[in-house]
Amino acid sequence: MGRGGKLGNLGVTLLAAPPAERNAYNAEQARRLTGFTLVELLVVIAIIGMLIALLLPAVQAAREAARRMQCSNHMKQWALAAHNHHDVFGAIPSAHNLLIPDKTPPYGSNETARRFSPTVKLLPFMEQQAVYEGVRELTNPWPSSSNEYTLATIPTIRCPSDSASRSLIAGTQRVTNIVICYGDGASRLNVDDTGTDGDMSSRGMFYFAKVRDFAFSSDGTSNTLLISEGVVAPTSGSKAIRGGIAQISGIDLGIDIGALPWTFDPKVCMAIPKEGGFFKEQTGINSTHNRWRHSRWLDGWTLYSGFNTIMPPNSMSCVRSSGESDNGFYTANSNHTGGVNVARLDGSVNFVSNSVDTNGLPAAQMGRFLQGASPYGVWGAMGTPQGGESRSL
Repeated sequence: MGRGGKLGNLGVTLLAAPPAERNAYNAEQARRLTGFTLVELLVVIAIIGMLIALLLPAVQAAREAARRMQCSNHMKQWALAAHNHHDVFGAIPSAHNLLIPDKTPPYGSNETARRFSPTVKLLPFMEQQAVYEGVRELTNPWPSSSNEYTLATIPTIRCPSDSASRSLIAGTQRVTNIVICYGDGASRLNVDDTGTDGDMSSRGMFYFAKVRDFAFSSDGTSNTLLISEGVVAPTSGSKAIRGGIAQISGIDLGIDIGALPWTFDPKVCMAIPKEGGFFKEQTGINSTHNRWRHSRWLDGWTLYSGFNTIMPPNSMSCVRSSGESDNGFYTANSNHTGGVNVARLDGSVNFVSNSVDTNGLPAAQMGRFLQGASPYGVWGAMGTPQGGESRSL
């Protein structure tokens, strides 16, 4: 057939063909060499877009699951540090601690010096001995640029789901995503334990300047909360539902009965209008509290490092009036979908749904030395180590 074979014959045929046929052939060959048509490209792009739309939620869910797991691991480390502290000292740290010797007892004599959070006392058990040594001589818990250790980043008390917790707040403050349980009271802790002023006391495992051991939890360590999560407010005076605080005097119904003054109504807090993740101010009814929640890991006030088991997780937080230590509902919250991580007194870590039982949020009398079962369902029962309930999540 010769060297050219069929290709040679094809070439001869094309040369013998009319010019129109040769041009058509060349155009066809050129079209094949240029690849996809516009329609084909659009189809491919549409398919890729559909695949991304299908895969993106799964990827985001996987990333959130990883962040949530890291949060729970940090809470586990905090709980283990509390257990190690208990092994060494026979108790977990108190809600408010003194880092320098108090030369003028009783408890109420040095309120500012007794405001250090339990986290400060647990630093040596979190491999943060250097930070502890750096802050132990402080006379107050205000973070300061003059003391580099108050600006230290403590990974164990952070959650990667909270972007605000990864930044330096206001230039001089470091934040916390781990908050301690103050039980089911609308608590502000007194500076003494005389009970004469009708103020709130903690029904949780943490009390002002008074340590409690595991035996204090007569309801059982697996039925008692130790810590939960807290979202850092994006700004001071934020209206964010998660992290912000509403100021509304109406939560205190002003009822005084016997030795149990003050009846608080959480439904008033729950009813504040909300839109797009923020609550709305109402003239003459509620305003925005001007403090920065969870912005001081050193500070033991409930505003900065605590929560109570009244309002369900990720709902509103409300206080009665201005100030850092006023009575109100300090809610556990997180950026996880559907709930918050909690650690129990036995060291176990669980996820609690936003729909956890709160018994319909009844108005309840709250005062000092309350006894008996919590009025706030399973959530309230888990916050009270001596409520006489064996209810668990």
